[in-house]
Parts: sequence; structure tokens; C-alpha cells
Amino acid sequence: MVPSDLKTLIQRFYQLQSERIETYRLFEEGHEAYLRTGPHYDFEHYKQLVHEITQAFSGISKEVLEIKGRLRELDQADLCEHIEKLQSKEKQKLELAEE
Repeated sequence: MVPSDLKTLIQRFYQLQSERIETYRLFEEGHEAYLRTGPHYDFEHYKQLVHEITQAFSGISKEVLEIKGRLRELDQADLCEHIEKLQSKEKQKLELAEE
């Protein structure tokens, strides 16, 4: 294992987590803006926002899965497990937001 590879993967994972937080923030702001358009809601604009947010989350998730794969190759099972736990919590957060 090359320590710099591991460090780079971990740094990228933290960058992705920051991107995820920013994406949540943008969604929350967009949702609030959508609610302010009532009673004649601008659903088309909101639908576009949801599409863009979904694409952003999808890209982040894809890259996190790639990082987990590389960590497995580097025999870093503990880090993979940690990432899996974080992803599980993120999934729970999204499910709660949908309710």
C-alpha cells in the first residue's frame, strides 16, 4: 500500500462529504423558495431543482463507491466499514426528509 494513495482517497472522501452537505443546503433553500411561490407553485422550476440535486447526489454516491472499492484493494476494511455506516446514516436522513 502506498500511504499517499490512502491519504488522497481519504481527502477526496471528505471533499465529497462537503459537497454532499452543500447539496443538502441548496436543496433546502430551493424547497423553501418553492414553498414561497404558493399558492401558484412554480412546480416546473422545483422539478428541475430536484433533478439537479438527484444528479449531484448520484455523482457523489458513485464516487464514494469507487473510493470504497479502492480502499478494499488497499486492504482497508475498517475504513470501508466506516464509510458504509456513514452512507447508511445519509440514507436515513434522506428518508426522513421525504416524510
